[in-house]
Amino acid sequence: MRAIAGVVLAAVLVGGCGLADAIEDAQAKEQERRERTADGPTKKYKVVRVVDGDTVELANGEHVRLIGIDAPEDGVCGAVAATKKLTRLVEGKKIALVRGTDNRDRYGRLLRYVDRGATDVGLVMIRSGLAIARYDSRDGYGAHPRERSYLKADRKAAEVGCTAKPAPPEPKPPVSPKPKPKTFVDAPSGCAPGYSPCVPAYPPDLDCADTGPVTVTGPDPHGLDGDGDGLACGGD
Repeated sequence: MRAIAGVVLAAVLVGGCGLADAIEDAQAKEQERRERTADGPTKKYKVVRVVDGDTVELANGEHVRLIGIDAPEDGVCGAVAATKKLTRLVEGKKIALVRGTDNRDRYGRLLRYVDRGATDVGLVMIRSGLAIARYDSRDGYGAHPRERSYLKADRKAAEVGCTAKPAPPEPKPPVSPKPKPKTFVDAPSGCAPGYSPCVPAYPPDLDCADTGPVTVTGPDPHGLDGDGDGLACGGD
């Protein structure tokens, strides 16, 4: 109680925070101190993998679900950021595990507070806005020892939004292939090769009165392009 009284007095005189908040913080810190010292030196466990924003895997194969917090599930807004945050906090590092009320969840995972040194990792996740306070006395799971500090942090934490994925680009309209220039090689059936537009095949011989203006692009079996400039029958 002396420790609590001292922390409360310092918080009120120096920090300027409200009396209720000061008492709440002091109680939470005292509870954590008791947890860490109750069983003597705390055993450390190495985290080899972060599964998501609220679950880690230890070197001994155990999976640990952090007590009192809930991070977004895979595929939900914030899931990637929460996993990255927890990875930076604990992956490859040694942590202390502090038991709460229950030992394991229905999936067989250990239920523990995760402390890295003096840092309560679950509390950091809530304060960052990447996890919420959950599975406590408000939703039928019963109160847990650090519930007060978790709820307080949850009330103050800002929500982390997600940037919407950019819309896919508008599909480009299909490009029609350019028509090949007409030549005597691909002249339509019934047309004389070497004229555009179509001139009936030779024979019989035709003159300009029969064809109208034409462009001569190849052989000139009808002899329409007298001056050889490629334009005939009024096209020149």
